[in-house]
Amino acid sequence: MAVKLPKKLVVRDEATAFKYLEQALNDELGNEQVVLNFEHWPVLTIKLEGPGYDSTITPDIAESLVQLQHAMNRAYARAVRDTTNARTLTAQERRQLKFKAKVEKGSSLIKVDLGDYAQQLMTALAGRMESQHIVATVLGLALVSGGVLAYRTFLKQRSEDRKIEQETQVRVALSKEETRRAEVMAQALGAKPQLAFAQEDFDDVRREFLRSTGDAKAITVQGVELTNAQARTIASTPRSESEDVQLNGHYVIQKIDWTNPEEVKLVVSSTDINQVFVATFKGGALSAEHRERLKSAEWERRRVYMAINGTRLRGEITTASIINVEWPKDAAPPAA
Repeated sequence: MAVKLPKKLVVRDEATAFKYLEQALNDELGNEQVVLNFEHWPVLTIKLEGPGYDSTITPDIAESLVQLQHAMNRAYARAVRDTTNARTLTAQERRQLKFKAKVEKGSSLIKVDLGDYAQQLMTALAGRMESQHIVATVLGLALVSGGVLAYRTFLKQRSEDRKIEQETQVRVALSKEETRRAEVMAQALGAKPQLAFAQEDFDDVRREFLRSTGDAKAITVQGVELTNAQARTIASTPRSESEDVQLNGHYVIQKIDWTNPEEVKLVVSSTDINQVFVATFKGGALSAEHRERLKSAEWERRRVYMAINGTRLRGEITTASIINVEWPKDAAPPAA
């Protein structure tokens, strides 16, 4: 009996990406296995114009590209690891996700091909969920990270927030087709909260691109040109900041990764509230007694009380460090 090969969907542009995304959201792809192939899309382009901007990258632009890599890693961790903590990625995954920015001669035109990133996401999610969910997740992340509409939507929202001049609002206004695509994206963000969190991360990166204009006369991102003054005005919205939080409570340990003795990672599920996240502790941070409690709790699926210091950004736990482990007061310790 012949083995049925997966259906291949080739994505070469944003229009095709939205077509397949809409089909996936509306359950129109059927039950067969689907594979996405990305060809020269998505590509992020940034152009700086002004005296001295010739095949150069300023420190501010370089820092913005670093922030882009961080956002990509976090989005991948959400999709593949169910956590926003990019430290859960292996060294091999980090190498595979790392992009290269190409600067073309004759101007400061920077191109970042994110197609390999999208392809790596597709590979990592294969077999983890139904094809339609994989397609929606991968295309959704590709669109919010490197899509033209994502950037134009960001500009439109920020221009309204800052009440900037009419000329700029006209420049960043969405066309009829873009408005329809924005409705599809809103459907995706509503269906998959991880995409909404990723979009906010990438919006912070888009803001950093505008802040990095420096003394250039103009900046063009994804084909939308803004003057220095317009870019600075839109970028003046404050960036989201993490807040310190106490995550002390009762947890069930889903998994412990002891492979790195310098930093042990745990997937923990709160029994007090509906919350699952990755927590860590440094090699020498916990006593041998605490470590044995963790092992027993995981092996016997017992509830354990942990004192955890963490940080939270836009409702997500971004870091969580375990500082103490105890058996709950209302439960007897495991038998020796």
